[in-house]
Amino acid sequence: MLSGNASWKIIDQEADISPQDILTEAEDDIIFRSVEERESQEPSVPTINDGALVYSSRDTMEQVSGNPVLTDFGQMRLAEPINKAWWMPDIYRAPEVLLGLPWGFPVDVWSVGVMVSEKKRTSDAEAFAHPDIQTLELLEGKNLFDPIDHVHDQYVLPLALAQYIGYLGLPPREMLMQSPLFSTNFDEQGNWVSEPQIPKTSFEDFVTTISPGKEKDLFLKFIRKILIWDPEVRATSNELIEDECG
Repeated sequence: MLSGNASWKIIDQEADISPQDILTEAEDDIIFRSVEERESQEPSVPTINDGALVYSSRDTMEQVSGNPVLTDFGQMRLAEPINKAWWMPDIYRAPEVLLGLPWGFPVDVWSVGVMVSEKKRTSDAEAFAHPDIQTLELLEGKNLFDPIDHVHDQYVLPLALAQYIGYLGLPPREMLMQSPLFSTNFDEQGNWVSEPQIPKTSFEDFVTTISPGKEKDLFLKFIRKILIWDPEVRATSNELIEDECG
């Protein structure tokens, strides 16, 4: 996911990880055989884009349970100099970016935390019958955050802040004092004074496809190590790989 060149002291970060950037490794070619058979029986009708023929992808009918592979590095950014640009997809934007603070590698971990969790299920939906990487979107069929004014089709920053606070609680005051959003949305003590109101939400209520019990408790404990305001406290990728909750 992240790569570096020690001699140049420059390290790259993806900064734009979302579900469409992750492919799943096919463990055998049976998936492609079924696609070929359906294509031969019902040929696809291509469209023309800039003079080139474009064919729509066909859905696979088989369960894919190989290793996930990160693709599409078109939005990769250098870790040096310090990044402060407004970046990342709206629903995956890390808190430090949202607050207008310097950001680095932890934004990638945040993106993964919003969308990905390792599932090991032996019951419930058939789609989770095998160890696999599932996104929160696929798990619940909805996004964790939705800071969009759907009437005018635009991103609403105060709405995003309120939704983040709903799940994470108030940001650390030390972070807020460094943010250009501090005086317009928070009081001197760091309390939310803007609109809209903070929604009454929780990870416990959001996750409904895992029955209450040890598995759900471990899952939520894992997620809370990732979805956290302070990037300095947020778990690193190495820590997550070794985490007993994941």
